[in-house]
Amino acid sequence: MKQKISLAIHLLLLISLLSACNLGTSGTDSGGQQATLDAISAAVRGTATVEAGGKENPNAPVETAQAEATARGQVLDATQAAQAALDDQARAATATAFAPFVADLPKYGVDPSAGRPGWIHPSVTLEVDGYMSYDYVNNFLATVAQDFVVSSDITWSTQYGTSGCGFVVRSDGNKDALNQYMVIVTRGASGHVIFATMSDGDIVGGKDIYAYGRDPNFNWGNNVTNRLTVVGRGNTFSIYSNDTLIGEVDPTTPVSLPGIPPVPKAPANTGDAGAMNLYKKQLAEQQAVATQITADYQSRQRAAANSEKIFERGFVAMVVLSESGRSVCTFDNTWLWLIE
Repeated sequence: MKQKISLAIHLLLLISLLSACNLGTSGTDSGGQQATLDAISAAVRGTATVEAGGKENPNAPVETAQAEATARGQVLDATQAAQAALDDQARAATATAFAPFVADLPKYGVDPSAGRPGWIHPSVTLEVDGYMSYDYVNNFLATVAQDFVVSSDITWSTQYGTSGCGFVVRSDGNKDALNQYMVIVTRGASGHVIFATMSDGDIVGGKDIYAYGRDPNFNWGNNVTNRLTVVGRGNTFSIYSNDTLIGEVDPTTPVSLPGIPPVPKAPANTGDAGAMNLYKKQLAEQQAVATQITADYQSRQRAAANSEKIFERGFVAMVVLSESGRSVCTFDNTWLWLIE
């Protein structure tokens, strides 16, 4: 049964800061990004990604194996063993249905001869309604992905632009301390993709990629469709928007200092009391922001240094995040390819 959980997700903070900073196509980090990643961390912590779905899982032994496994490694091993037991007829049927998607693989630099189908997910809609909400689904838990391609045509309908749709990948499904990567595309600030690394339930790294401008076909409007594709090879994740490569992420890359707002210029006429008061106010605000950004950066450095950021394999699921109001994400033509 799908669950709707009220959670602390403050995407609005990130989007408003991105707009205010006018990042353009540089993809530069902002001071508010870590605050947003921390909020997402709190939102997802305690939630098992792989507990979603359940409507169309044709591999009951996999669910049993997962239920009996107590350690995250046992969960993944049991699932892969159950997957290997699928009969040849089922594999052949999957390969036939997958044929139309094989033609897309070269677009993402993937050799169709070096891999096999993972799954084709039926069309599914995730809907959340309310303040700070989150939902997720994966109807086929039998597949554990190491190197992979996952793609979906995502249609969103939201009250606010601060909603997000996307994937979790290489998730271990440990509801007490999730290890996984999240890739979320959002309408806010004309369109961004957020990549987040979650280790033991906490966000320990992330990168913001500006979709609008890099992808000439990206549409940040409401009730529109964009294709999100993620290619994971080792520690490199390539993000495609409507088949256009918009960025690459390596979770092991050292944390970099986000951009700090420039110091305001003093007025030419220092004798103008009104202008000087405004300048002092702006200077105090800039110093406060710079101090907070530096503190967040140092905190991220410590967290990154003491956390595991390399997850070699795991489950894949679709997610919706919402800051407020009703948010609907429909996933069509969703498929997973396993690179070998």
